Amino acid sequence: MPRHSKKKTAPEPRRDNRVVVIQDVEYFIEWPQLDVGHSFFLPTLEMPKKVEKILAPFAEELGYTFEVRVRCEYGRYGVRVWRVY
Repeated sequence: MPRHSKKKTAPEPRRDNRVVVIQDVEYFIEWPQLDVGHSFFLPTLEMPKKVEKILAPFAEELGYTFEVRVRCEYGRYGVRVWRVY
């Protein structure tokens, strides 16, 4: 009879409220430095509505409002996120 070993799982990493994960890629964002009118670019193939949904918990927690648009910058496709409030 074969022996089955229990699969060990890694402990769940501590959620860092500065890390946004999109398609298994982690983006580190310094939220306190993001003033109204500032923006950042996320190189991703994800659609803007999905990025908005991913950013929604951060926006709610911080009291921010974002505008997300598809862009091609630095020769890469992605989205630019503006803090509008």
